[in-house]
Amino acid sequence: LWFGTDGGGASRYDGKSFVSFTTAQGLANNTVFSITEDKSGNLWFGTDGGGASRYDGKSFTSFTTAQGLANNTVLSITEDKSGNLWFGTYGGGASRYDGKSFVSFTTAQGLANNNVRSITEDKSGNLWFGTYGGGASRYDGKSFVSFTTAQGLANNTVFSITEDKSGNLWFGTDGGGASRYDGKSFTSFTTAQGLANNTVFSITE
Repeated sequence: LWFGTDGGGASRYDGKSFVSFTTAQGLANNTVFSITEDKSGNLWFGTDGGGASRYDGKSFTSFTTAQGLANNTVLSITEDKSGNLWFGTYGGGASRYDGKSFVSFTTAQGLANNNVRSITEDKSGNLWFGTYGGGASRYDGKSFVSFTTAQGLANNTVFSITEDKSGNLWFGTDGGGASRYDGKSFTSFTTAQGLANNTVFSITE
């Protein structure tokens, strides 16, 4: 198990003990917002200002704006079915990395907002981006469609997105509770329905 911490770097737990990795070992920055393992078994760490670090089990390689990353604060990372890595950044939009180079997507391309807090790929291969204040954007590989409170989303700041087994998408929002999207309309769940609090940072099934 890997843990990304606020200022302490990343910790690996093997079931018995912890080993920590910091800038001393080559991690880009000691505040780690996101961790993802790619198909090759590399670990990717999204950091606060240091860009993204890739760990191959031996050493770290860092990727920053110098290599084409949209912004060095990386809030979210996911790998799509094609093996591309997607990085959600604070202020730079989203960056796609194909193993060779970065391509960035911003409001200029139709993304709802350039602060991307969460990314997930659905069963159909669409990518969903949760933003700070802009709602959620769906990308089909060609263009973006955005969903906001105008379409029924509970709140336009989306911290987390998860697809359930039935193919519904769940959005955790800042103050609006959780919204479920069935492909047609949104249903919201708040403290009124028994949710503990209307700010939802993470969701899993």
